[in-house]
Amino acid sequence: MNIVPAPSDTRPHGARLLRERAAQDGLAPLYGREAEQAALVHLVTRLAAGQAGVTVLHGVPGSGRSKLLRRGVAFARAVGVQVLTALGSAPSAHTPYAFVAQLRPRASASAAARTAPYGEGSVADRCRALLAAAHRPTLLALDDVHWADAESVQVIGALLRRLGSAPLGVLMTVTGTRGEFPDRCAALVDQAAFCQDGGGPLLELGPLGAAEVRSLVGAAGLPEPAGPRDPWWEHAVRISRGNPWLLRRTLDELRREPGEMTPGQLRKAFAEGIETARSELAAQTVARLDEAPLTLLRGLMVCRGLVPVDRVAALVGLGAPDVPGALRALRAYGLIDHGDPPRPALTERAASVLAGLSGATRARLRADAARWAQRCDAAEEDVAALLLSTEPLGDPWVASVLRRAARLRLVQGRPAEAAALLERALREPLAGAERAEVLLEAAEAYAVTAPEAAQVRIAELMSGPPPGARLRAATTDLVLARGEPVFESTGPVLSYDDDNARPAFPAFLDGGERTQDLLRWAKGAAPDDVAAADRAAGARCRGAEGPAHRGGPAGPRRARHGGRRTVADLAHGPLPAPADTCPNAADPGFDPTALAAEAWRQAMVGHDAAAVREMGLRVLGAPLDGPLYPRFAAVSVLSLADAHSAARDALDATLAEAGKRASPTVVARGLMLRARLNLRAGDPDTAARDLAACRALAPLHAWHPSRLTALRAAQIRVLIARERFADADRLASVELPPCAEECSAWTELLYSRAQLMLCRGRPGQALAEAEECGRRLTARNWRNPALLAWRSLAALAHLGCGDEERAAELFAEELRLAERWGTDSALAWTELRRGLASPAPQAARLTERALRRLGHSPAARRFAQALVTRETAGLHPPPRADTASAVRRFGDPARAT
Repeated sequence: MNIVPAPSDTRPHGARLLRERAAQDGLAPLYGREAEQAALVHLVTRLAAGQAGVTVLHGVPGSGRSKLLRRGVAFARAVGVQVLTALGSAPSAHTPYAFVAQLRPRASASAAARTAPYGEGSVADRCRALLAAAHRPTLLALDDVHWADAESVQVIGALLRRLGSAPLGVLMTVTGTRGEFPDRCAALVDQAAFCQDGGGPLLELGPLGAAEVRSLVGAAGLPEPAGPRDPWWEHAVRISRGNPWLLRRTLDELRREPGEMTPGQLRKAFAEGIETARSELAAQTVARLDEAPLTLLRGLMVCRGLVPVDRVAALVGLGAPDVPGALRALRAYGLIDHGDPPRPALTERAASVLAGLSGATRARLRADAARWAQRCDAAEEDVAALLLSTEPLGDPWVASVLRRAARLRLVQGRPAEAAALLERALREPLAGAERAEVLLEAAEAYAVTAPEAAQVRIAELMSGPPPGARLRAATTDLVLARGEPVFESTGPVLSYDDDNARPAFPAFLDGGERTQDLLRWAKGAAPDDVAAADRAAGARCRGAEGPAHRGGPAGPRRARHGGRRTVADLAHGPLPAPADTCPNAADPGFDPTALAAEAWRQAMVGHDAAAVREMGLRVLGAPLDGPLYPRFAAVSVLSLADAHSAARDALDATLAEAGKRASPTVVARGLMLRARLNLRAGDPDTAARDLAACRALAPLHAWHPSRLTALRAAQIRVLIARERFADADRLASVELPPCAEECSAWTELLYSRAQLMLCRGRPGQALAEAEECGRRLTARNWRNPALLAWRSLAALAHLGCGDEERAAELFAEELRLAERWGTDSALAWTELRRGLASPAPQAARLTERALRRLGHSPAARRFAQALVTRETAGLHPPPRADTASAVRRFGDPARAT
């Protein structure tokens, strides 16, 4: 900024003038423009003393040039300076002398009769007329000189050359930034800059800062959206680019909003208002462009700064001589940056800019730009963004670029953008194997944003040519990780029509999770083979059910599902004989998937923990090249069978493999399982971190209801373990999707709520939740207390309600089932609850034995002791001295053995 300092004797007068004039006329403060206003005061005070001068105000559209010019006019009139004004406009930009014709001084009728008509003649005549009008100090206030016609620009230039011959001041505004001005006024600005021996200042109006934005908000009468030092103010500067017009426009709209808004609502409304105002300003600016800059801008918008300017100009048909001027104009209007090649500054407003291009021209331009960007070694992310708006090119590199960009988006946690890129890749002509890979990648991206779309892509993949083993395994994991846990149905999982025994393939996608069909497909079975296996399994299942079962309760279910039976129907049927389904774990050629299914079935029934442990270890000993989901099932049953270390080590290895396969959905399932393992091990803090990492992988609205319910249950149990009962209460009251009650994870949520109600001293509510949990588990024939010890929990609730007889029955039943299962942890929880809840003499013995069963881990003993103590706190008076002594002895890590 080149500002001539005012003489010392005018400074106090100028400062006083600034204050008095603003107060007298009620002028609104121009925040952030104090230095510019001081320069204007300096100009007019010198002019009032008879000294000529010139000042140029320039900046991008919306920077406040016209407001500042009007402030200078007010200052000039305050000191008695004559003011002549002119305003440029696009419609009159080609009418000779239209701009300077507005500079008419006030004159008496007799004087007007004696002089020649004003505004006629050559450039010299008009220049002389204006100099004659400056018989006293006169300020020419010229607004938007970049829209002045060429003849008027010549007149102004002539005046600047004769500036010292009259007490004449020139204050003009032009659009431009960083020394770039439109061609029609660039020479005039250069001339003004060197007037008065280089003393003609050019004042560039830059963006406002955070303090000025905060002052504008306060002046608008709005409540502050944030505190004085909140970083949100810097964010407001970034999104508004410190543009005064955008800020005032937005704040004016916010003042018209009815009612009061909270600070959060105000911040959101401010951001939305800025976007709307930017759209309006962009439309206004683009509408005034000449043909050459507009044509080049369209090309730059399509090419997104990835193609050299000369090539862009050739693509849009702009001649080489017109390119430099068009670039200067676009930079002056702030529509492109100063890079090489330049990037549009209003990319998000491309629709209005490209409206003048035909569809065919736009498609050709985009295709050429994409190919040129690829040849120029542009960044793949940028090329992929450009490809999103092109028609299929048929070039072999297109799908590869899109897929790599999609993988990066997934790693960055932007699955919706990844899905869009993969959908664009699917529009290219792809070979069968490559198309199957892209379909799976698209399903993976959709799984965390749009589960229905993921289902469509999986169905397309499975209905096409059989993919390779790796893809089949990954597809299986993705399908099973999205929905209900694998192996819930203990019999063959069917989905057949009453009139036709042949199922539609892949019917598990529309009728229920056909786990067995899916796993057979993962091993390479063709659709016909799967259908044949279904018919055979269906015959066995129907024979096991009997006619009464087929015609009875299943009727309403078939009606609800359009005549098909689903997983939920068969889950309530009788179990098939173990000999028909159980693989031989000792067979060297065993099937890990079938073995995991049998281990899961026996674990749910609660039969022979040692055999289940052996089967789980065999499954985990298989290579990692197949589906990962059976390994998750094996980890689960090992945890129930007290093989915690083996389960944790195997889960870590499986999670690492899932990460290598770039499957966030499968990783989320593994993280949730690891949180459960850590909670069983008495480490709620690590479990909380696992759940936080699980949540970070996908937005909650995209979660399958069963997974969301399981997450909610785990979160509540972790909060209970950390004694954050108020937070657990709030979380338990959050409503889940209506279909969540139909999934198996609902039993986990019921159990968690029952625990919470007991800890909060509400045994009646706890009893209702625990008994409903038990009814659902019994209906599925899941009787293992190691899974969810609902009977002892319900027994505590019965004690709280005064029904000791029913409590004793439940304790005895759970103890019998725990002994049948045969693990210390299952027995320990039952005995610990019974011991701490019972005032009987055997309480101390039960408590001591329960704490011994929890092993050598002090953390596990402390965790169990604290939780059960909290559950039983409101049931009876403080425990007997001998019981308390046992608790202290085995709960103290220093005395652990």
